[in-house]
Amino acid sequence: MKKIPVTVIVPVKNEEANLPHCLRLLRNFDQVMVIDSNSTDATTAIAEKFGVEIHQFKWNGNFPKKRNWALRNLVINNEWVFFLDADEYITKEFEDELKEKIKDPNMNGFWINFRNYFMNKQLKYGDPFKKLALFRIGKGEYEQILEDSWSHLDMEVHEHPIIDGNVGSINMPVIHNDFKNLELILRAIMPILLGKPNVF
Repeated sequence: MKKIPVTVIVPVKNEEANLPHCLRLLRNFDQVMVIDSNSTDATTAIAEKFGVEIHQFKWNGNFPKKRNWALRNLVINNEWVFFLDADEYITKEFEDELKEKIKDPNMNGFWINFRNYFMNKQLKYGDPFKKLALFRIGKGEYEQILEDSWSHLDMEVHEHPIIDGNVGSINMPVIHNDFKNLELILRAIMPILLGKPNVF
């Protein structure tokens, strides 16, 4: 079977609970990169088991952060790049629509819709969640925000890609469901809420 001509980049830190399911669903893609921030759990070993590329990123506190660093420094084999978090899981329907949408020569990026779950229960209310996470190489990069006074994250979280050209949407959603337990989730977000340095 011909691989999907898209490079999937999965930025991680200590994602042993989520990463196996995420990577298992990406086997049809031509290139998969895991960009790690020196995890202390089994994240690296899991990525090695799946045979994907592994790159270590150590932020020096300056621009670029993790996603833009990958775009600027790594060898990306395909015309399209898709940024996916370890707790985000594609479906066959999403994959099929993506394969068709990227054939359009007039489009340079696509919004991705998400179906959100918390503790394995679907969140049905609130504003729909979407990210501009799929775009052509050379046609987009994450914006630079001057955030020294309030954030010490090593990865673009509030930043959005700026795309040169037309942007569409993929209708079939990606599943967002963090398999870490509530204690681990709170441990990860409390430094952010308290304004203390932290990295993803």
